[in-house]
This record gives sequence, structure tokens and C-alpha cells, in this order.
Amino acid sequence: MEGIRESRSTKVAMEDYLMAIKVFNDFHGEATLTLIANELGVTPATAHKVIEHLENEGYVVKLSRGIYSLTDSGNEIASKMLSKHRILEIFLGVLGFNILEIHVYAHELEHVNDAVIDRIYTMLGKPTTCPHGNPITGKPEGVRLSRSYPGNVIITNVAESKNVLSFLIQHKLNINDRLTVIRRRKGNVTIKINDKQITVDESIASGIMVAEVK
Repeated sequence: MEGIRESRSTKVAMEDYLMAIKVFNDFHGEATLTLIANELGVTPATAHKVIEHLENEGYVVKLSRGIYSLTDSGNEIASKMLSKHRILEIFLGVLGFNILEIHVYAHELEHVNDAVIDRIYTMLGKPTTCPHGNPITGKPEGVRLSRSYPGNVIITNVAESKNVLSFLIQHKLNINDRLTVIRRRKGNVTIKINDKQITVDESIASGIMVAEVK
């Protein structure tokens, strides 16, 4: 039994890292060691050790120092896990949890048997997007807030990242909310929300997709 528990723990950790790397690649364009460690609540040293193991197993490729992407096999696992995660987010949203809570709790539940996820998905009516605006399958689309031009925009979808979701909760923002981009400087963006100006760090702004409001 001890060996079984250890094996499952290793598999869960692997899936968590692969999914985090995919989310950051899809939204930020790159997955840095710092982003991965912060999201998973571990030290950079711990994250580096696990990622190095995933490299040796053929799931992760190092692009440059501290920056990673997925191999085809790594992306296949991550995509499957992310779909399960997003289905659970919808289910948890129905239960009344907020946009940060559904991400955190879905992360705890996403390793359940595929048959359970399939039943939940069917019960929900086979939705196509999660509460964060992202497709259940496929890569999210849109323009990053960090690359948007001055003007009025709406939030179309956001990264499943604790930092990004905490920012939205803090400023009472959600999908389809409108804001005004005042200026952009090296990825950092100054925006106006309800007559209040705030500067959004690039690490957050890259995880928020927007569309221009004409």
C-alpha cells in the first residue's frame, strides 16, 4: 500500500506541474520557474528539481535558463488535466464558489477517475467554456492586457493562476467586465476601473485576455 500511495503522489505532482506549465505557456507565452513555483506553492529549488525530472522523462523541454515548455507527450497529459479542471470549475461555480475558490478546489479534485468527470460533464450539459472564459478543450484566444492599446476593453478570459484570480477578486473584476487602458509601459499596464487608476504588473496583465470595445 505504501508503494501505491507513493506512486500516486508522484503522478499527481507530475500532472500539477505539467498543467501549470501549459497554462503559463498559453497565456504568458512562457512558463518561468518563478511563476510555476508561486502557483504550486513550492520553493524555486523544489520546482526546479521536479521539472528536471520531467525533462528527463521527456515531458518538459528547457527553452532557456528558468523558462520551460512542454513536449508533445507532456502537452497531451496537461491538456487532458486542464479539461478535467475546467469541467470541475463549472461544477463548483454552480455550487456558488467564487472565481478563485473554484480554481483552488478544482485543483484538489481534478485527479479523480475520468468516469466521474464524464458524468459531471454530461450532467452540466457539456458546456464549451469554463467560468474563467476558457475553452474546455483547445487553446484560449485573445489579446493579453499586457499588449493592449489605450482605450476601452472587456475582459474575455483569464489564466487559471492564483495571482491573476486574486487580483480580480481584490478589484471586484470578472469576465465580461469593462475597463479602460490608460497606458502601457514594458508590459505593465495602467487601467481605470470605476474612476480609479491602478497599475497592473506584467505578471498579472499577461494572464488577462481582453477585447476592444468600439
